[in-house]
Amino acid sequence: MNAVAERSPALVAPDAQTLSRLRDLDAAMLALPQTEIAIDHLIHGGMYARTAHVPADQLVSGALLHRATVLVISGDVTVFTGTDAVRLTGFHILPGSAGRKQLFRTHTETHMTMVLRSDAQSVDEAEHEFTSEPELLMKSAGSVTITGEKA
Repeated sequence: MNAVAERSPALVAPDAQTLSRLRDLDAAMLALPQTEIAIDHLIHGGMYARTAHVPADQLVSGALLHRATVLVISGDVTVFTGTDAVRLTGFHILPGSAGRKQLFRTHTETHMTMVLRSDAQSVDEAEHEFTSEPELLMKSAGSVTITGEKA
């Protein structure tokens, strides 16, 4: 039996004014105490997957992304999509456009995995492929798996 399901939102690039406001928010957030967030990395078959394990009650701002990605979310989180805020509970797979910058507010522990096509052979190479702001990325390494298998 097919059930009608609400479609997950798309993550899009914000307009210039919104991006400027997000940058201002980033600056304010960096002045606050920072929470360590475990990040797992997988490089396999021409893909890079980056999973953030975010505790409850956290505000997380993402770097500006150059590449289209898929974002897999499991948990309870409010996501700024680039145009509005949407609360997502449970499991969601979201298309993410290049040029986007996201903001997340977790309500419970939430796991977010970003997947993109990549030619990288290291985490550092992968990070430089998808953003020009790798210094803004969480560096709290969880696991790193690089299989060496090509696409």
